[in-house]
Amino acid sequence: MKNINFKKLIATLGASALISTGLVVAVAAPAHAADPVCVTDAKTGTITCEGKLTGGAAYKTMVPSNYSGTFYFWQHGVRPSYPYPGYSVPKGVEEMAPYSVNNKFDASKPMLDLGYGLAAYDCSTGGLHGWNTADCVEMLNELITITKKRISIKKTVVYGSSMAGAVITPMIEKYPNAADAVGILAGLTPSVNYELKSGCDMLYIFSIFFDPTIKGCGVMGLKGLPGHYAVLGDFAKVGALLTQWSLDYGSKPLAYPAALAGSAIPQRSALLLAGLIAGIPTKSAHMDGISTSATLVPEQSINATVAVLENTQELLGTAYFGGQAVSEVVGAGFYDNTKTDFASLLSDADLGRFNLGLSGDDGINAMLATLAASPRIKGDATAMAKIVALDKSKFDTSKPVVLLSNEADRLVLPGNTPLYVSKMKASYNARLAAWNTKMMAATSESAASALLKSKPVWNTLAMYALTPETYTQFTATGAPDLTAAMSPSGVGHQSFTKGQIMTWVRVLASSAKTGRIPNQAFVNVLLAKVPYLNTDPDYQPNELKYQD
Repeated sequence: MKNINFKKLIATLGASALISTGLVVAVAAPAHAADPVCVTDAKTGTITCEGKLTGGAAYKTMVPSNYSGTFYFWQHGVRPSYPYPGYSVPKGVEEMAPYSVNNKFDASKPMLDLGYGLAAYDCSTGGLHGWNTADCVEMLNELITITKKRISIKKTVVYGSSMAGAVITPMIEKYPNAADAVGILAGLTPSVNYELKSGCDMLYIFSIFFDPTIKGCGVMGLKGLPGHYAVLGDFAKVGALLTQWSLDYGSKPLAYPAALAGSAIPQRSALLLAGLIAGIPTKSAHMDGISTSATLVPEQSINATVAVLENTQELLGTAYFGGQAVSEVVGAGFYDNTKTDFASLLSDADLGRFNLGLSGDDGINAMLATLAASPRIKGDATAMAKIVALDKSKFDTSKPVVLLSNEADRLVLPGNTPLYVSKMKASYNARLAAWNTKMMAATSESAASALLKSKPVWNTLAMYALTPETYTQFTATGAPDLTAAMSPSGVGHQSFTKGQIMTWVRVLASSAKTGRIPNQAFVNVLLAKVPYLNTDPDYQPNELKYQD
């Protein structure tokens, strides 16, 4: 999912502007795939070709003069179909390779310098974007197919970021010979329902404690511009809250619901509660979750509360715009919380560590009791079934899969990666058990020898970019300095250092060549050379709140 300038959006978005703003989208006419137009760079010798896929989506390939035979096919994240303040709809290929938002690093040139071929496309359907993952599967396969007809390719890597997890995962299962290695960067583990339900939970909690007119995921479902306007209008209400909290850190007492109005519970405690229930990281770009100041941040849980505030901007933006895109596919009413036990979504560890920030046991009990007694949202059975089945994947590919994610990704929650590994492990264990059964039943040495060639191998590697232990900076007044340099690693979405990205790229190249991920001894040596990459093979971030 693409990073969105939500600070700019919040500053410029208003209900009146939504009514007066004219949003116009040019829809490209479908075209037949044809030979691309190619140009050779006189200085570098790189050959760049641009063309259209069968459905009219633009694509681009780049082949350097020192081309080695390994080709990387890039899948970008989700793109909303309509513009709004701070965002413009893509008009073609935006990215050729991984791009780090925080570090302003584009991997295209280093990858070309290493002799890798690059390809990318604008995953649009009839000129629109949204959650068109099923179409992306077919377009990505078409791009690989037509490129292989023009260019000699020895090894193929399919990789991408964010929503790409919901495209590449089913794609490599449907077309197992399309690639030799798979890479997912800050990626979503299908189905999107796992994370989206947490975002919907958070919006629901906002409607209970902050603004009862917020409809959250209940506003989603209208198609086209009407649906886009409805989502923008609701998000404007959340934007107003975020703007106020950026000034006072949520220090005002709760105004809703009536039972808690005027109590000693500040808004920031309810915000922290909502963040912990949703599973939002308690570290952010500027807040390390533990540093304190003598005045405004006297306790670690206050630091974590500001982290949740900083992270909330993108998470809720994703819930709105990603949720609207999904609702256009599955229909309105995909969210239901009639059976949700919000108290069970808080761990004992969180209740202990963040007790003060949550206003103590009395505050926690009061807020949870309020949630338990509040009217719930009943979903539509058909839409709920469709979202569970969306981007259905078996996680049974035998190709090497290399994952890279941030410890505190505030958009695609870091728990997506351990969930991906868990699903791959379950599939691997089932295949290994079936193989062992066949081996035990083998009646001859030749039969057993033949089976050895088909023994399943564990072929998934998860790498994590971690944060330093402390990095929060404070102003002279003791306030957290949110304009200071952000953490050098482990935060943001699709944001990694050059060393981290290029290590991921090289591991993918090696895996494509051998058909297997590197052995653990080599991985340990490799990760130790790159600052902030995890060196503990057992490390994993907090899991998603919802999973199979």
